[in-house]
Amino acid sequence: MAAIGLIVHLSTPAAACGISSEELKISLIGDWQVSNGFGTLSFNGRTMPLPSGNSTSAKIVPTENGLAVTGGAAPGTYDMDFIEDARFVLDAPSQTILDQGEAWFGEHPEIITDEELAIVAGCGTGQMLPQLQVSGTFEDAEGQVDFEVYLFVLDQATMYGIMSGNLLSMGGTAKRVTRWTR
Repeated sequence: MAAIGLIVHLSTPAAACGISSEELKISLIGDWQVSNGFGTLSFNGRTMPLPSGNSTSAKIVPTENGLAVTGGAAPGTYDMDFIEDARFVLDAPSQTILDQGEAWFGEHPEIITDEELAIVAGCGTGQMLPQLQVSGTFEDAEGQVDFEVYLFVLDQATMYGIMSGNLLSMGGTAKRVTRWTR
């Protein structure tokens, strides 16, 4: 599960390293601000940069089975699951894509991989940041979109990750860095 990377603006170390999903569930419930950053669009064998997207708000709510998210870029309510048995990887886009993004949109994000994020967040040896996954389908102006969001939980107020959408009508995939804060 590779993605494009993420923008990091950390001011305090993460408190979520090594904490179980059960311990985190209650602390994540509530309102979140979602900032969708720099990304890529791939279709017809070509990948190009996307500028930062619109910011929005989302809410994490408790359910019988755990957590769900409402709001955000995908209208509807979607299950939010902790990833316990596998790890996902955030890979930075190529330097060419970063350079094009800067030339086209005036953006040149600081990119950090998942391994670097764990170090910056202050995780000790053998500790990992908790990971969440949300997926679903919604109707957009361009047609049906199958999406996935993968988030690293840094602490009770900060999550970073990637949002990926398959734009079924045009056969393309858009990926964006996403930052959730409160």
